[in-house]
Amino acid sequence: MKKTLLVICGLLVLLVGLSYTPQLSHLRNFAIWGVHSIHDYRTHPVRSIPPSDKPQPWPYDSLYNRGAIPDSLMAIIDSNDTHAFLLIRHGRIVYERYWDGYDSLRLSGSFSAAKSIISLLVGIALDEGRIRSLEQPAGDFLPHFRTNGLEKIRIKDLLTMSSGTNYDEGDKGYFSMNASGYYGDNEEYLISRMAYKEDPGVYWSYRSGDTQVLGLIVEKVFGKSISALVAERFMQPMGAEKESLWLLDGGSNHEKAFCCFNGIARDYARFGQLVLNGGKWGGKQIVSESYVKAAVSPASHLKDRTENDAPVDYYGYQYWIVNHRGVTSYAMNGLFGQYVFMIPEKDAVLVRLGESKVVKPIHHHQPEVYSYIDAALALMGE
Repeated sequence: MKKTLLVICGLLVLLVGLSYTPQLSHLRNFAIWGVHSIHDYRTHPVRSIPPSDKPQPWPYDSLYNRGAIPDSLMAIIDSNDTHAFLLIRHGRIVYERYWDGYDSLRLSGSFSAAKSIISLLVGIALDEGRIRSLEQPAGDFLPHFRTNGLEKIRIKDLLTMSSGTNYDEGDKGYFSMNASGYYGDNEEYLISRMAYKEDPGVYWSYRSGDTQVLGLIVEKVFGKSISALVAERFMQPMGAEKESLWLLDGGSNHEKAFCCFNGIARDYARFGQLVLNGGKWGGKQIVSESYVKAAVSPASHLKDRTENDAPVDYYGYQYWIVNHRGVTSYAMNGLFGQYVFMIPEKDAVLVRLGESKVVKPIHHHQPEVYSYIDAALALMGE
């Protein structure tokens, strides 16, 4: 019996030790943190993004909350477990509603909507000459991308989800790159697992790993954390009203760049308004207009395997493009329905946060996307 207990104790010690290795740390963190949700800022390591020293509250439109969403669309909004629905037009709040205990000061996780913020930081790095051009190889910044075919990958390929690596977004297994990225102790280990699969810049395939590589490049060229950059370059000049948080890996080494900004609906909207303004805020050009224009233009040079190699018309530089009812919208999209829609034709920004179920997409967009845009258009009298 004593020998058996010693063996069991030895195995437990071994397992605990292994859970601190790069290969298995994500399993330990999963056991501690639990299944991912928009409230992960309560359990995961985070880095603070302070509000602006000079907050700029959104003004209210004279028709604030006087408009009504048609019952058929409101039924869809309600059924999808929406927590926040905010419409801003001409820089003023037109409509605002919260559900399930949420309000204008409640944080909510972005999931992949954060990818668009990383894109804007890449744009600033390009504007300031920290990156020579989008044609520059990722290997100029990260040693892992200097050999074995990875040297072909350009920053542009990472921005457009066309790196050609083995990162499989559809793999939800316990030992997948997705699991390693979200629950692991170091995002550098995640990208060390990325390998050449096919030539970059040819086929579009959604890969969170591409954005994490961009995040590490951004950290390197600025010499600062992503959270510090977001605070300095966006939240301060744009007048953010509340502290935001960005989730870190388990070792608190790096922000999870492919996801994990946490903010209030009104501060999410600032990123949408910035894009509508062509990268300008209050007279200050934060990101060049040329970069913003390129970021929301479809990467039509890429092919889509899921649609018979048709040119990509729905994705730019970490921004989605939605064509619906003759109106083109740009979008920051995150898992479970975190959206910031920019509707240039209407000079409008729509924020929707919640906990929708993931269903079969229509042309790479969740069906709810079209309903939310319809609701916004209805509120604007369209």
